[in-house]
Amino acid sequence: METDGQDEFVRFWNQTCDKVRAYMFCACSNVSDAEDLTQECYIRALRNWEAFDGAGSRQAWLFAIARNAQVDWFRKRTRESRVLRSCVDDRAEAASESAGDDHEAVWRSIARLSADQREVIHLRFAVGLSYAEIAAMLDVPVGTIRSRLHRGLETLRELIEE
Repeated sequence: METDGQDEFVRFWNQTCDKVRAYMFCACSNVSDAEDLTQECYIRALRNWEAFDGAGSRQAWLFAIARNAQVDWFRKRTRESRVLRSCVDDRAEAASESAGDDHEAVWRSIARLSADQREVIHLRFAVGLSYAEIAAMLDVPVGTIRSRLHRGLETLRELIEE
């Protein structure tokens, strides 16, 4: 990789690293594993940096790599074909031990959403990806993302009101 490409990669890393690390932490809820997954994501991104074809945003491309790294990690750890866990599962369990706080009630409610809805809500609000970036990352139409997000938020409102 030429110096210009290296400089561009370093700038990109500086802009995205905290988001990727947070995304990885929500998958495994362990700082050490999250750091390892983040490192693996950027190693893969660096290896394929020049191959990026410009279709979609580079950030969506990176989060697709991050998601694939998570899937590989889960497969390796469990030897099963398990899909992503969300950080809300662990937080909801912890929250159930000390009920009463609104914040904890929200986490418990999020944990009750479908995995697809939790993932889209997390990517949109915790990571800050756009609808188009999430759609590119998950390889589904933007309308599907909007639908999952809408249904998830509606269900979340109902659960919180209970």
